[in-house]
Amino acid sequence: MATATFSLTSPVALAPMPRATPAVAETGPTLAPTTYTVVSTRADFDALGADWDALFARAGRSDQMFMQFNWLWHWTNHYLGADDRLVIVTARRAGRLVLVLPLVAERVATLTQLAFMGAPVSQYGDVLVDDVADRADLLDGAWTHLMSNVRFDVMRLAKVRDDALIAPLLQRSGFAVTAAEEAPFARLSNCAGFTDLEGRLSAKHRRNRRRQVRRLEERGPLEVRVLEGGAEARDAVRLTMTLKRAWLNQKALISTAFKDERIDRFFADAIDSPTHRCGVSLSLLKSAGEGCDANVSITCKGRRAVHILAYGLKFDKLGVGNHHLDVNLQRACDEGIETYDFLAPRHEYKMEWADGTVFVRDHTLAVSPLGRLYMDLYVARVREGLKRVLARLPAGLRRLIAGTHTTVA
Repeated sequence: MATATFSLTSPVALAPMPRATPAVAETGPTLAPTTYTVVSTRADFDALGADWDALFARAGRSDQMFMQFNWLWHWTNHYLGADDRLVIVTARRAGRLVLVLPLVAERVATLTQLAFMGAPVSQYGDVLVDDVADRADLLDGAWTHLMSNVRFDVMRLAKVRDDALIAPLLQRSGFAVTAAEEAPFARLSNCAGFTDLEGRLSAKHRRNRRRQVRRLEERGPLEVRVLEGGAEARDAVRLTMTLKRAWLNQKALISTAFKDERIDRFFADAIDSPTHRCGVSLSLLKSAGEGCDANVSITCKGRRAVHILAYGLKFDKLGVGNHHLDVNLQRACDEGIETYDFLAPRHEYKMEWADGTVFVRDHTLAVSPLGRLYMDLYVARVREGLKRVLARLPAGLRRLIAGTHTTVA
C-alpha cells in the first residue's frame, strides 16, 4: 500500500420477519418493472458487492461515503451482533440494482429497533438511489415494501443530513427529530490554493500559528506521514486510539464508541484491507520522531472527511493540532480535493476554516405501542435527562462512570 511523506514547516431473539414474495411495481410505460426485496443474511449482503459498487459509482454522492459497500462490509465484520439482523431494502429494474437502503434490526430491551447500518463509525446516513427521473417514486416504493414486510417497534435513523436523499421521505412519514448538530465544511474548490484558503484566518491567527511551529521545530524535526496500509498504518491506528482515549479521560468525557475496542479493529482493517478499500487513510504528525497528532480521514469523490482527531497530551500547549491541520489542508488543496468535511459537531477550530455548515439530525418513528412508550418515556425524557445529569457531574465522578459504564445511547 502507498505511503507518502511530507515534511513541512442484549441476547433476545428477534421476532421472525414474515415471508414475503418480492414486490413488483409498474413504474410507467417507458420504465421496466421495479422488483423490491429485503436482504437479511450476511451471504446475500456479500453477494451484492459488485452491483452495489456499480450503483455507487453511477449515483453515489461524495457525502454518501459511509454508504460504500466496502465500508459497510468492514462494519458487518466488527459490529453486526449475533442477535442482529440485516434489513437491506433493494430495488432492481431488469436485473440492475437501482436502490439500496441499508438497515439493521437490533434488540433494545424487549423491542425491535431499525437503524442504519454503520453505527457508531458512520457519520452520515442515507439511501443510495440511481439518478433516474422517478427517483422519489423508487424511494416511496422501497418505503412501502419495508413497512409491509418487516416487523419492528421503532426506527431510529441517526445523522441524516438536511440535504440527504432520504430526508424528504422522513419528513412526510411522521418521523420526529430527536437530536440535531451542525457539520462544518470548507469548499476548497472555491480557493486558488492553500495561500488563498489561509486568507480566511485573521492575521493574528496566522502569526500565532507560525510562532507555534517555531516552538515545535526547536524540539526537533517535524514530519507528516500519510499512511494507507501496511503494518505502520495499523500501528498508527493503535496510537491514535490510545491518544484519543487519554484525551477523553483527561477531559472526563464519556464515549461509547471509544470505550469499545471494536473501533480499533474496524479502522485497522479498513485502512489495511487489500481487497475492500474504502478511502480510509491516516495522517500522523511526528515531532523528533514521536507521534504527536493523528487524523483519520475518508476520501470519496472529491470530498475528504476528517473522522478522528487525536493528539498527545504532552503536546497540548504546542499547537500540534493547528499545524497538522494546516499541512493536511495544504495537501488537500494540492490533490484537488473539492470539499474538506469536518463532520459534526460544530467547533470553533473548524469554523476558522469552514465556509458552510449542514445540519445533521436524528429521526425517530414509533410504529407499535411498545415503540411509542419507548420513544415518549425513554428517548424524549429519560435519555436526555441522563445526559444533562452526566454533564453536570464533577470530572472525577465522570471519569469513574466512564470506566465502568457507557454513555446513554
